[in-house]
Amino acid sequence: MPRSQTHTLEVTQSLFERAKSAFFSFGEDTALVAVQHMLEQTIDLFDTIAGLGLSRQNMFALGKVYSNSRPVIETLRSQGITVVETTMPEPGKFDDYFAHDTEKLWQVAAEKLAGRRIKRVLVLDDGGMCITSAPPELLQRYAMCGVEQTSLGMFRFEEKPPSFAVFAWARAAVKLEIGGPLFSQCLIDRLANELHDRKQKQLGIIGMGSIGGAAANLAVREGRRVLYYDPRECLEIAPALRSHVSPVESLEELMVRCDYVIGCSGRNPFQNNWPLQHRPGIKLVSASGGDQEFGPIINDLTTKPDFNVAPDTWDISSEHGPCGPIQIAYQGYPYNFVSRARAAVPTHIVQLETGGLLAALIQARIYLEFCEAGLGRNSGIHRVSPAAQKFVYEEWLKAMRDSRIDLCEIFGHHPATLRAAQHEVWLAKNSEPRPSTRSVPLRILEHEMDQVVCRQCNPVISRQAAG
Repeated sequence: MPRSQTHTLEVTQSLFERAKSAFFSFGEDTALVAVQHMLEQTIDLFDTIAGLGLSRQNMFALGKVYSNSRPVIETLRSQGITVVETTMPEPGKFDDYFAHDTEKLWQVAAEKLAGRRIKRVLVLDDGGMCITSAPPELLQRYAMCGVEQTSLGMFRFEEKPPSFAVFAWARAAVKLEIGGPLFSQCLIDRLANELHDRKQKQLGIIGMGSIGGAAANLAVREGRRVLYYDPRECLEIAPALRSHVSPVESLEELMVRCDYVIGCSGRNPFQNNWPLQHRPGIKLVSASGGDQEFGPIINDLTTKPDFNVAPDTWDISSEHGPCGPIQIAYQGYPYNFVSRARAAVPTHIVQLETGGLLAALIQARIYLEFCEAGLGRNSGIHRVSPAAQKFVYEEWLKAMRDSRIDLCEIFGHHPATLRAAQHEVWLAKNSEPRPSTRSVPLRILEHEMDQVVCRQCNPVISRQAAG
């Protein structure tokens, strides 16, 4: 099935061509169940998947209320893809409502696939809920394999391990070290006018991982000093940042000392940890999925008088926090999406993420074939092949250079990191999880994936395509 030419991006196009030359096909007996932001890059991703042999009639998707673009949803539906409607949650109740929407997604997929010759289902997730809620009856009917793209999803798996293998694009070195600054720059850019007008205001960050560290770096470049709270014992701060950022000993200290706090933990830091003292008039901004970053605060404020959600901005305000006024931007949803446009980060730039997801889905499909042949056990969390990451990164780097986008100037990437990411050894060292040296099937799998991106004919895939 040919790709449409309307939404072709360089990275996915290059990976598409390599996969086709390696005789790769997802197969018309494969279905896709996906939770994705309904943004422009999703059109390109699904278009490429269809071009690699997975029928659009067998694609089922669910967006998120805070990142849905109605034109994108209508475009996908016009192509024959089933997009389930999302429900507008009450403040602080995103997970409850989204769990119901995810259940509906699986119900719709089950009903429509029941009469079709489907052998396997790929699950592309954002937040882990779709993967962990796969219905038992469908697990018995179809072979499944997943791809997870967020730290929130990986944390969810710690509490509820998946019932099938998952490839962790969320923990790929390219996603963490190169992708993080793209989203952080978008966040800081969204806050730029407010922060510029309040130069003396103290900025705090919860969680100094990929997004938090990049956000701190960008804020420091603007001359700000940043406080942060991160309870991890083995936290590494980039040398260039150490003299400009300072840790605090507790979440409460951060809330008392800061005027703005950006939640970048990907977890629920205030669960069983609220109420706390805070600076009166504090403004909270989330960089995590859903509303869990400040969920307990929102739920507490809803019980107080004069709770208000602005109809245009979705900003929450209350005069009745433990120490007075509190503001929570965009109803506690990730502020990257506050514009509610067709793209959060420009589609041309975020194609690094799109290409990574496509590579992970191809690897997941190959893995299922290994399992079907008795060469592997369909379980565990696995890394995305370093060679595949290298290919996606280098194609993206070329696209950025051709567009004359200065990654160091705009996004704060360190030149040494940009150079290091072109080497498989560095990518392997900085990607998780690290495979066991005794894991022969996974070494063979990565070899097969390497052949796809190296434009070599893959015998396992060739037999599938020929059959």
